[in-house]
Amino acid sequence: MRTGHRALAVLASLIFLGGGLASSAAAAQAQSDNSKDWQLRVNSTARLIAGLAPTHEDHRALAERPEWKAHSAKLQASWGWLRKQQIAPLTAWRDATVPRACPVGSTLLYPFSGPDFFNAYWLFPNCETYVLFGLEPIGSPPAIEKMSEEQISRLLNDVREAMANLLARNYFITSKMDKQMQAEELNGVVPIIMISMALAGVEVVQIAPITLKRPQRAAPEANGEATAKPRRKLRGVTIVFRRPGSPVPQRLNYFSVDASNVGVARYPQFRDYLLKLAPTTTLIKSASYLLHVREFKKLRGVLLDVSGFILQDDTGVPFTMLAKRGWQLSVYGRYEVPIPPFERHYQPDLAEAYFATNPQPLPFRFGYRRSFRDDRSNVMVAQKTPARRLGSGKDAAIAPPAGR
Repeated sequence: MRTGHRALAVLASLIFLGGGLASSAAAAQAQSDNSKDWQLRVNSTARLIAGLAPTHEDHRALAERPEWKAHSAKLQASWGWLRKQQIAPLTAWRDATVPRACPVGSTLLYPFSGPDFFNAYWLFPNCETYVLFGLEPIGSPPAIEKMSEEQISRLLNDVREAMANLLARNYFITSKMDKQMQAEELNGVVPIIMISMALAGVEVVQIAPITLKRPQRAAPEANGEATAKPRRKLRGVTIVFRRPGSPVPQRLNYFSVDASNVGVARYPQFRDYLLKLAPTTTLIKSASYLLHVREFKKLRGVLLDVSGFILQDDTGVPFTMLAKRGWQLSVYGRYEVPIPPFERHYQPDLAEAYFATNPQPLPFRFGYRRSFRDDRSNVMVAQKTPARRLGSGKDAAIAPPAGR
C-alpha cells in the first residue's frame, strides 16, 4: 500500500471510528493531535506544490531549493494572470447574472469535471456541497517528506504540466490528464484539487474515502448494459474544506466513475446518490458534447430530473431539450460552429437564440476555443420552471440576457 493511501486509510478510521476512541481521554487527545498535525501537514504540502510558502517546519528546507523557487515563480506568474484575466471578470459577471451564490438547493453538481475545483468554487462559492465526477482516478495527498529529490522534481514538473491547461485555457484535457496521472507522485485528482484549494485560499480539514452502498434490486436490465464492463470502477473521496475565519465547513465529493449508460446501469447506487441530491445547481462545461449522444442518455435524464438551475456551455444538455421542457433560458457570449472534431454538434436552435438576443461577448474564457484570441466562449443559464407548459420553448422560454 502506498504511503498516501495508508494515510487516507488511517484518517478514515479516525473519522469514522471516532466514537470508539472517545471512550479514552488519552486516545481522544491523541486523535485530536494527529488530526491537527495532519491538517497542518496536508495544507502545507498543498501550498508547497502550488508554489506558495509552506507552513510546516518539515517543508521549509525544500522551499529554499532553487528548483522549488523556479517552480513557484512559474506557477505564481500563471496564477497572477488567471486572477486578473479570468477570475476577476468571471466573478463580476457572476455577481451581475447569477441570482445567488448557490442558486438552487445547497449542492453544486458538476459532471465531467475532472479536478476542476476552480470553476465550481468561483462561480458558486457558497454551496455547502460540491459533487464532481469524471473518469480521472482519485489518487492521494503526495507524501512529499518521503520522496527523493528525483521524485520531488518529477512531482513539481507533473504539477506544472497538469495545471498548465487549466491556468491557460480554463479546462483540463482528459487525454493529457490520464497520461500525467499515471505517475506515482501525481496519482489522481486529489493533489490537483489540493493545489486549487491552496490557490483559492481555503484549507483542507479532512480527506476520506466514500463508499456508496449498492441497493438490493431486481435482475439487471435485459439490454445487457448492467452486465457490460464499465471504463472505471466506482470510487469516491470526500474533501472537507473551510475558508479562513469561517466557522462553516464545506464539502467536495469526487467520484471516479464511468457515467455512460453502461456505468450508470452497472452502478445503480451512483444514480440513486445523484437523485437524492435534488434540487441541485448544476455546472457543465468542456464536456466533449457527451450529453448530446445516445451513450449518455441515462445520465442526461438524471441531470434534467435533479437540476433546478443549470449553467453550461454548448457542450452540456442540448438547447432544444431544455426549451421543449419549458426551462427559462438565457444566453451569453458568442455561439459558432464547435471546434474540431465536434462540428456535428452544431445546434441551429441555439444559434437562433443568439441571433434573437445578440448578447455581448463574455469577458472571460469558458469552454472550447480555437485559439487564445478566440472570443467564442458561450454560456447558457437554464432555470427550471415547472409551471410552464411543455412544447416549443423558443418563444416562451428564451429570456434576454441580463442588463439588456
